[in-house]
Amino acid sequence: MEAAGAPRDGGPIGVMLNEHEQGRKLVAKLKDAVTRYTSGNKTAAADFQLTTSEYVTLLTQHIEKENDVLFAMADAKLDAAKDAELFEAFEQLENEHIGPGKHEEFHELLHRLEHEYLG
Repeated sequence: MEAAGAPRDGGPIGVMLNEHEQGRKLVAKLKDAVTRYTSGNKTAAADFQLTTSEYVTLLTQHIEKENDVLFAMADAKLDAAKDAELFEAFEQLENEHIGPGKHEEFHELLHRLEHEYLG
């Protein structure tokens, strides 16, 4: 997006990058709460619950921004050839670093958890 003229600082890209940093900090807090809990500090469960709620809120809002703002910007700024190039790069990344079929496995897991916990 930057190469297509969207500024990195400020605006939607800056907001999204800031939210990535917030997410990393929340994941670190979750790990810390789990460590404290498994070490016998049972009050860490409350910290885990609160931080989980914060993380879910952050992710929900982040995904909405991606869907409603960032992807629309990309559609406006990137031509079909660049879109195809990016698609292939993501496919290669998934196959080489995440593992073939993992994307679909994550979606399946999400649907199972949604069904189990949200009805």
